[in-house]
Amino acid sequence: MKAIRNIIFCVLLSVLATGLAARDRVVEKSGKTPDWLMTSGRDGFSVFARADDISSARDKCLEDIRQYIVNSIAANITSVETSTTDLHNRDGIETLYTTYNSELKTAAAKLPFLTGISLSDASEVYWEKCRSREDGSYYYNYHVLYPFSAADRNRLIKEFKEYDAGKYGLLMQLREDYAALSDVSEIDAAIRDLEPLAAYFFDDVRKQEAESLMAAYRKAYSLISVVPVSQELGRFVYSLVLDGHDMTCSKLPQLRSETASSMTVKPAGREYEITYDYTYCYPSDDNYILISYSFPGASLKYRHQIDISPKENRVVPYGFVGIDCVRKDSTDISVTVSMTLRSKTATGFSAGKVSFSLPEAGIEAAAENMTEFSGEGTQYLRFTFHLPQMPAENMRGMLTGTMQVRYGGGPAETVTYTLPYNLKVYTD
Repeated sequence: MKAIRNIIFCVLLSVLATGLAARDRVVEKSGKTPDWLMTSGRDGFSVFARADDISSARDKCLEDIRQYIVNSIAANITSVETSTTDLHNRDGIETLYTTYNSELKTAAAKLPFLTGISLSDASEVYWEKCRSREDGSYYYNYHVLYPFSAADRNRLIKEFKEYDAGKYGLLMQLREDYAALSDVSEIDAAIRDLEPLAAYFFDDVRKQEAESLMAAYRKAYSLISVVPVSQELGRFVYSLVLDGHDMTCSKLPQLRSETASSMTVKPAGREYEITYDYTYCYPSDDNYILISYSFPGASLKYRHQIDISPKENRVVPYGFVGIDCVRKDSTDISVTVSMTLRSKTATGFSAGKVSFSLPEAGIEAAAENMTEFSGEGTQYLRFTFHLPQMPAENMRGMLTGTMQVRYGGGPAETVTYTLPYNLKVYTD
């Protein structure tokens, strides 16, 4: 028996000697070793980190402080009021705790009341610089005593619940807003709000809710369509429609056409009006206006086909424009303009208010009167005005101008023409 006790005693001495020999040596420390190391109490807790340099050890301690506070908040939340029923029944606190525990850095960055945690608020700090007996390398042991009372914990729990409820409330509001979208900018704003919400939610249920709603908003761009409201030659009115209700868009579309010219688009209430010149739209051509919108991740194109059949029953000027300049006296030059009109309407019409410019001849023509015509076929329009000075010589060329045509009691239409002219000068 005595021999056995001697063997055990020798073994214990050997183990003790080995432990003492293996212990690393402290070469520097911040002060006297405190008695609070590796403890926690009602008014605070301590954390410890080891690293090759003191800065890294300090950062690890700060991370552990946040970890401790997050876990304390999670362990004391009896329910997450803003979560769905499935979350209450299936996961409860455990999901919150586990997710926070595994994604601490992300969670701490999301919670504004945790970003203010700093080592400057620590009650005490103690560190040691040690030298390894195995390889002679140096490392630091860093200890922090951090104040954290029950009142602090309860305040953070309250802040968390309020913050979390606000986030989920915003998600619910954005869900309701989707059905009442009225402008494309509201889609843009909703996606900007949903991106941080989807990143914030730590439970799968609400995260999937946010991500699904964000996907629906993004898809909304591709669901917008152009719906015709009314059309006539030279004018097309349409609406932007999403899920059966009108939308507006501050960004106007691009317009393209091979035959229509002078195209403009402008808002008309909650609709959009396109006006264009159809003078050079002929039956043998593909007459259309391509309306193009560009949205984030989607484009909207609509091809408006121009029906020029009404134009075939209208009045257009053609042939030469005759311009005769006759001297009446030294200060009065009478100018007579003759134009040929081709009419394909069986009803009466009036034409006039012709204007064109020939700067090289010193002519600015602007007739104010309208002349009444009846029936179809070739018609002749003449009007006279006066010049203070005779053009220098006979001239030929091309001119571009406009004229007004009114059919029955309807509104006047502006016709743009480009025709050859023949200017003759008659002197005494």
